[in-house]
Amino acid sequence: MPMDPIPMIAERYQVNEDHVRELYRQLERSNGTQVQFSCPELQGSIQWMPGMVMVSNPTDHQLRSRVDGLCCELVAVLRGSDTAAPAALTRPWNEAAAEGESWWPATFGHATTAGSQNGIRYAYFPDKQRLLVQQGARVDAFDTAGYQIMGAGQQQGNSSTLMFATDRGSISTHELRCVPLA
Repeated sequence: MPMDPIPMIAERYQVNEDHVRELYRQLERSNGTQVQFSCPELQGSIQWMPGMVMVSNPTDHQLRSRVDGLCCELVAVLRGSDTAAPAALTRPWNEAAAEGESWWPATFGHATTAGSQNGIRYAYFPDKQRLLVQQGARVDAFDTAGYQIMGAGQQQGNSSTLMFATDRGSISTHELRCVPLA
């Protein structure tokens, strides 16, 4: 029987498990496309859809990131994705943020290009020839095979595919080889 990821997610985001289960049910009803929800641990009412987060205090960027991470991770579970984050990413959101850490493992150092689009984060490390892409708790590493990545853009339509601008034209992660994160 598969392990229930909800208790671990609730603990990671410091939200009551019953609230996380209700949030999951509401996301399930919308097929992971949107949710309106009220939760005391998230300072009241929230609205979320991929790429858009509204919270009671719009200038609280840490809260917005927390809500976005929670919703993205629940959508990943809803879609059957592996939610087991690497050990470097399993600490609660506020510990890493308080210490000014990045979302990628420290062994990668500083990214030359990093950003996020519609709940998907990316970081490029040319010295390691790696592109890291995070969606929910899942982080995939791609071998950039000599490409120099300069930025990213979301493919139009219902796809969640990121397109990367390189020195040799645009590419997607589908054109790169997925490799172990280490």
